[in-house]
Amino acid sequence: MSKTNVAVFVSGSGSNLQAILDAGIESANIAVVLSNKPDAYALERAINNNIPVEVVDHKEFGNRESFEAEIMERLGKYSVELVVLAVL
Repeated sequence: MSKTNVAVFVSGSGSNLQAILDAGIESANIAVVLSNKPDAYALERAINNNIPVEVVDHKEFGNRESFEAEIMERLGKYSVELVVLAVL
């Protein structure tokens, strides 16, 4: 069975990301962890688990459309099929 490439969106400590990692879902491959906050501790959790990270800071974009376009471009690099929102 092939695994589904998953992107996990995070914004804080990463406790939800850690729960996903601890669950060990065999049908999912966490291809990337993405955050709009460059200092989110969740990014460190991802790095410690050898998961690529991407930061797309919404403050760097003039409008929502360009922000979302950048997110879509980043997700495309990892052939993401499913997005999980692990934010509070």
